[in-house]
Amino acid sequence: MFLALKWSLRIFGAFWVIGGVFTLQQAQQANFIDNALELITQEKEDRLASRFLFFIALLTLLSGVGLVALSRWVLLPLSLLILLQAVYFAIQRQRFVQAKTDVERNDAQIAPSTRNAFIVSLIVTIAALIGFKFGVLQ
Repeated sequence: MFLALKWSLRIFGAFWVIGGVFTLQQAQQANFIDNALELITQEKEDRLASRFLFFIALLTLLSGVGLVALSRWVLLPLSLLILLQAVYFAIQRQRFVQAKTDVERNDAQIAPSTRNAFIVSLIVTIAALIGFKFGVLQ
């Protein structure tokens, strides 16, 4: 059983490393688009989503590396990842409540993929905690 948990964490970590790299590229692209829009419209862009995307990508990448290495230190970036996602949800909820237009409400919507990523983060954190409890994480 511990061998299966060990390899499951490692394999999932490898996927998260790849996902973290792709998400960092998306964050860089979102930042580029925000900069371009600011230049074109001469109005300040709301960078909340692109900033959260960058930090979530970084924590995902670090978590993936920690899972591949089976390091107990993976619990730190995993915890920060969950915390950051929860803060993002709270901010978006507040923005949705305060929205006055359909565009503002649409901008405050949380994508289903973001919710799914949060659920996966919780599951992986629970698996890592189980791995820590049974000595799989060093």
